[in-house]
Amino acid sequence: MDRSQYADAVEQNHQRYQANPQLYRKRQEINEHIFGTIKRKWGYNYTNLIGLEKVNGEHSLIMLVYNIKRSINILGVPDIIAKLKAWNSPFKRKGLFLIRTTYIKLFLASILF
Repeated sequence: MDRSQYADAVEQNHQRYQANPQLYRKRQEINEHIFGTIKRKWGYNYTNLIGLEKVNGEHSLIMLVYNIKRSINILGVPDIIAKLKAWNSPFKRKGLFLIRTTYIKLFLASILF
């Protein structure tokens, strides 16, 4: 009988779960619904790119969109726009101005319509 190279890690994880099942349930409540929403509701079942760096970039964009949509649902579009206008960025003003005026407005418009 062969053991997986990950058998020790699986056993350690199982022991941690047995010692603290309430922590794992709390984690499921907080984190797992995000991935379920992205995978099942949005249909993001696979990546379109190849390579760890590209896949990480694609995943980061998906999570960014999730966070923006969640912020809009919680605060509403007018509050988001007001917070962006009042935001003091540590980055160069010229680049921030382009992002604010072009991409954010286009993104918010595409979500609303």
